[in-house]
This record gives sequence, C-alpha cells and structure tokens, in this order.
Amino acid sequence: MAKNTFRRSSWRQRGMVIDFINIILILIAGLFLVINLRKYLFMFPVIFLLAAIMNGCLGIKRYKMDEYMACIISFLAAAILIGFSIFSLIVIL
Repeated sequence: MAKNTFRRSSWRQRGMVIDFINIILILIAGLFLVINLRKYLFMFPVIFLLAAIMNGCLGIKRYKMDEYMACIISFLAAAILIGFSIFSLIVIL
C-alpha cells in the first residue's frame, strides 16, 4: 500500500509540471493569435494540437495513478482535439 501511495504522489508532482508547461505553451500560442489573426492563422491547429498533447499527458498521468475512467476520458478528449487540429489545418489550407 505504501508503494502505491508513493507512486501516486510522484506522478502528481510530475503531472503538475507537465500541466504548467503545457498551459504556458498554449497561452503563448494564444497570444500570437490575438496579436494578428491573419498573420498567425496557422496557430489554430497548433493550439488544438498542444491541447491534445496536454490531455494525452494527463491521460498517462491518470493511468499511472490507477484512475482508469479519467484516463479514458482524457484520451478521448485528446483524440477529439487531434481531429479538430486536422480539420482546422484543412480549412486553413
């Protein structure tokens, strides 16, 4: 039992760092988009892709913490966001 508790707290700490890095990346991409929409229109697929990566990392973290239902939901959200990214890339091109 103690081993599982250590494993959970370790993944919580890693997950916070991963979430923090991804949120910063999404905010930077969003700022570029707000600055000049026409020039940085390609940032829409990038933002969706970064959000998908963030959800994928969150799904891995939840899998390691033995939260399987939350893991499945995170991976489904990541798949939907990848679909949005591909769709927005097609629309832009």
